[in-house]
Amino acid sequence: MKLDLVMWTKNGAETLGSVLNRINHVVPGKVVNQRLLVDDCSVDDTVRIAESFGWHVFSNEGKGIGDGANTALKHVETEYFCSFEQDILLSPFWWNRISRLILGKDDVAAACGLRFLPKNNLFFNVVPYRLTRRHVDYLGGFGKTLDNTIWNTDVLRGLGGFPKLKYGSIDTYLWNLIDAKGYRWLVDYDVQSLHLRPSLFGELKHWYFYGLSLPESNKRLSIFSSAYQNQGRLYYFLKFMKSPATSFKMSLKMHDVRLLVAYPAVSFYSLMGYLKGKSLGDS
Repeated sequence: MKLDLVMWTKNGAETLGSVLNRINHVVPGKVVNQRLLVDDCSVDDTVRIAESFGWHVFSNEGKGIGDGANTALKHVETEYFCSFEQDILLSPFWWNRISRLILGKDDVAAACGLRFLPKNNLFFNVVPYRLTRRHVDYLGGFGKTLDNTIWNTDVLRGLGGFPKLKYGSIDTYLWNLIDAKGYRWLVDYDVQSLHLRPSLFGELKHWYFYGLSLPESNKRLSIFSSAYQNQGRLYYFLKFMKSPATSFKMSLKMHDVRLLVAYPAVSFYSLMGYLKGKSLGDS
């Protein structure tokens, strides 16, 4: 069986070479049909690097991840395909472990592993802490991302492809849709790839962008669960106000004092992003 590999990029030159090189080592060449990269108007060396690794480059037919992912999906020829993002360095075990979860299983729409920041990153233990509470807090969606995933092509196309959200939370919406339609999205929590965010600012920007996406995504997710309907301004403000106490509990559990700073910062930038997203939606 052969699969297509797809990726969507924007100004990813800093990490792209390492990422593509790792994909070549982890995914056996004998199973690869096409290498398809959709670029969103990069102004750095992203396109040149991709072409040097043998990827066929297309321009995003729209703007952002949702449009980029759907542009790539149009060109997929195989029964299953793999999607990656430009800053995910795959676990050496990714292909062997994740392919077993989905190939030949008609009720599985998607399968992926986790990704973690480098251990020397201030925010490293935020995700490992969430992992310890995945069955408590996160409505079943923890770990389900688009960036190191194998898809059943016909199932995904039958669901309408990748959802189009203006800012983010595409994975959360898609997981809820997959579940509602009676399919499964499986995660191997022991397959842990590396998320190559290069800077403190880059990580905070991610959490701001996540907050920016919340007003739209919660509105759309409310059709799947009433829990999303209650997540308004007061909910996120109280979450931020509680973040020092929460960070203390997190730091004790994970034995990492950095969480005393990291989690309140995450909560603050998420709140600021949410408030900005809410104002844009109301205007």
